[in-house]
Amino acid sequence: MDYLGGVWDFAPIWAEICRHHRHDALTDSTNTQLIQAVSAGKLDYRHHHLHTCDAQSAGRGQHGRSWVSAQGNVFLSLYTPMQAMSDDGFGLLRLDGFLSLAVGYYLAQLEIIQAINAERIKKDLSIIGVKWANDVGYYDDTAHLFQKLCGILIEPVYAKVDDKTRLVGVVTGVGMNVEMSPAIADGLYQATCLRQLADMANLECVPSYQALYQPICQAICQAVHQHNQLSDDTAKSAFIDAFNRAHVLIGKVVNVFARDEMRVVSQSGRCIGIDYDGALLLEQAGSIERVLAGMIQSA
Repeated sequence: MDYLGGVWDFAPIWAEICRHHRHDALTDSTNTQLIQAVSAGKLDYRHHHLHTCDAQSAGRGQHGRSWVSAQGNVFLSLYTPMQAMSDDGFGLLRLDGFLSLAVGYYLAQLEIIQAINAERIKKDLSIIGVKWANDVGYYDDTAHLFQKLCGILIEPVYAKVDDKTRLVGVVTGVGMNVEMSPAIADGLYQATCLRQLADMANLECVPSYQALYQPICQAICQAVHQHNQLSDDTAKSAFIDAFNRAHVLIGKVVNVFARDEMRVVSQSGRCIGIDYDGALLLEQAGSIERVLAGMIQSA
């Protein structure tokens, strides 16, 4: 994994996560269950908590979408306390849009994904990377469509502290297609999975979804560690450069859809990266436009 934020010791954090890990065969949504448990005081907001399951009945994604996937894939939610609330010295200093960008970036750096990318480069195929804001996948130049491998949903968690409702942490939900690719009804993107990508790269060894829990949690925590350093201009510049190199739509003309459908284009232009606020930058007729929210797709 590319540690932009410097090498650090994940082992003690992982040990705590393992102590507070709940796994279900089936649940409605790991994000929903974890948020409710922390908010209600059933789980200590000062500690990290992990909730995983084999299948979800009401998974949630970005922009109010449902997260559709099948058994054999990753359904994972990790609660990270705010630094001011943390009981173990590691937490999130502040919450802003860069956290979402960092989580997407570091998930794209997973060892299995980088192994697949090494083979895709040899075959002159587009690499797996991140699509603003934080989808992980690759752009299919033949189908002119984004192939989504992994979705991310980050949500704030509030709880009573000294009789006041306060922001105590965040839940980062990760859905990763490992063995199966669900059918996607709309045309915003299609789905791919690690098994399919590994087969295309002639790689035989694909980790089980359970074996991916540790590296995914490490990627999330590395993103938090990186995010905590972004008040430093040098660290922020390095991250922005790295994110832009990993962005699969850089240099492509894209449309921005204000809502979760493909009928109303709110902005369009050639994608040139993100700026110092994490906004997407589009070049159109010699001018630069900033995109703060929306779904993007190649035009």
